[in-house]
Amino acid sequence: MSAKLNGQELYAQAASAVEQASWGRAESLLRRLLALQPDHASGHHLLGKSLRALGEPHQALAAQQRSCGLDPWLGWNWFAAGELLMEQQRWPEAAEAFAWALHALPAEGWIAHQLQQARSAGVVAGDSYQHWIRHHEPRLPDPLTPLTQQFWTLAGQGQWRALHGPASLQPRWAPLGSSPWPVEGWLVLLGPQTQLRPGALQALEGWLAQALPWQRAGQAVADVMYADEDRLEPDGRRCDPWFKPGWVPESFWSSPWLGGLSVWRLSWLRHQTLPLPPTDPAGRFRWQLAALERSPRIEPCPLLLSHQAMASGGPNSRADPESESGAEAAALLAHLQEQGEAVQSVTPLPQRPGCFQLHWALPKRVGCSLLIPTRDRADLLQVCLQSVWDSTEAARAQGIDLALVLIDNGSVEQATTELLCRWQQRLGDAMTTLRLEQPFNWSQLNNQAAARARGEVLLCLNNDIEARQPGWLEAMVAQALRPVVGCVGANLLYPDGTLQHGGVVLGLHGGADHAYRHLPLSHGVHRGRSGLLTGWGAVTGACLMLRRELLLQLGGFDEGLPVEFNDVDLCLRLGSLGYRHVIPPEAVLIHHESQSRDALASRTAHQALQRLQRRWPGRLRSGSPWWPQQMEPNHVDGRPLGMAVSVE
Repeated sequence: MSAKLNGQELYAQAASAVEQASWGRAESLLRRLLALQPDHASGHHLLGKSLRALGEPHQALAAQQRSCGLDPWLGWNWFAAGELLMEQQRWPEAAEAFAWALHALPAEGWIAHQLQQARSAGVVAGDSYQHWIRHHEPRLPDPLTPLTQQFWTLAGQGQWRALHGPASLQPRWAPLGSSPWPVEGWLVLLGPQTQLRPGALQALEGWLAQALPWQRAGQAVADVMYADEDRLEPDGRRCDPWFKPGWVPESFWSSPWLGGLSVWRLSWLRHQTLPLPPTDPAGRFRWQLAALERSPRIEPCPLLLSHQAMASGGPNSRADPESESGAEAAALLAHLQEQGEAVQSVTPLPQRPGCFQLHWALPKRVGCSLLIPTRDRADLLQVCLQSVWDSTEAARAQGIDLALVLIDNGSVEQATTELLCRWQQRLGDAMTTLRLEQPFNWSQLNNQAAARARGEVLLCLNNDIEARQPGWLEAMVAQALRPVVGCVGANLLYPDGTLQHGGVVLGLHGGADHAYRHLPLSHGVHRGRSGLLTGWGAVTGACLMLRRELLLQLGGFDEGLPVEFNDVDLCLRLGSLGYRHVIPPEAVLIHHESQSRDALASRTAHQALQRLQRRWPGRLRSGSPWWPQQMEPNHVDGRPLGMAVSVE
């Protein structure tokens, strides 16, 4: 009988299958429908939804685009196309699709939020980057301007070539010395596909001259320098800028940035008695790691000075990228283990050439207490508790002794009482409930809970957090146990999948703000930094882990900051003691915070900001070293200077 179904009946059954998430059946029905009615716009739209769910994004996009062409006023086909284009990081096209969706569906005002996301994501890519190049990029000096310092490169093993004058120039050597290094100047190391921009060395020399007044008496500005870069497509078009942070070890380990252009002070290399660097990329990377073990002064030059030439097949132009990436990963693993890091593995990331995923070992047993303040909202708390417990089953089996400390701050609803009783019966000694009848003070609630908690590690967690994937707790605990680490944060997503928190940028808006907010987790800004291990000046208290001894050593969170900036203040206090703060990429959770909430609109925010500014005036002047210097100071999406207003 099904063979005799007409188009209307086929569409009705397909729509029902889509509602039930029966994607295979929906696809089959829709293909039968479109064989009968090839211009059925809604049929193509539902087919696109089904193909996306079945893991066929390119076919799904083609179906949505066909639907848009047949009926541009359907609206939801444009929206679905926009989502697919966002996933493929085709930001301008996604923005256009969302604009059409909003035009066709004026009652769905929330689509404007999606449109802004697409525009923000494209600020440092595509046409927006071309706009920045034409109108805002700092112009480099005339490449014919004479250089006053000496810049040398190695044409071969021991073959020096001058970059500051005629190729016939030769460096000056110390008399009767056996060192392979000249007496003065700089060694310019370039990657196999790196092209210096005309005027790059003149710009670097000018930047050095500007930096001279700030150096300490008798000290050089830097022993090693690096700069921003972008990629050069085969047709000569510039793309994919990499605005680099200052020297942040964890960020460098996951995305080493000295392979393109690095500039080394020859007198420092000579003093360190280092050998000449090898010419092959893997050998040079090992040489750089060995040099970094000598603790040179490292400075980023905030100018874009080089291009990486792209092969026609993509960004990785090496002859044998898989072999070289594997050799570099092995070198990084050995380097970190020699530094005392308990790293188990370093793995190249094929989807991010030149980047690595790092895994730290966990001890056989470690105690971890989750501190969760709550007041009613049993619906949120149930999701939080259930998802945390379900997603940490493997972690508990690995030896993480997990305990929950619920801080009930004045709940009055019966549903909350019943929920806490059910979970107490289920977890027994693994759960403690503290009932504190007092005005809400997040710092005070967590301090009191920490005093009663057990285990080496504490995790402050909001009651509106949801954990959907395993592995996040193990990654955070492994980082928190590293002696150099203070606080460990997580990538927190809004329910729509965009970032709510990817690290805290100090100095934004005179205080601090969340990095990459409203961008997709898979964004490509700063070479897709949210998908890598990264270091930050602070992380949000909505999901903040640290060793219990550190919190007690500091006397806890500042209770004079009851709501806002208590997390930033704690991170800054730990940072002043030399501790670093990190986010492992495995830690991705959902934060059910209102996406329209203004973090500075509360009654306590202004007073908290003033307290923070009085305590940390110097630290809040800039986001450096964690945030690239060429970024707009009041935008969290990583747009470069001059792009305060998005190009539309």
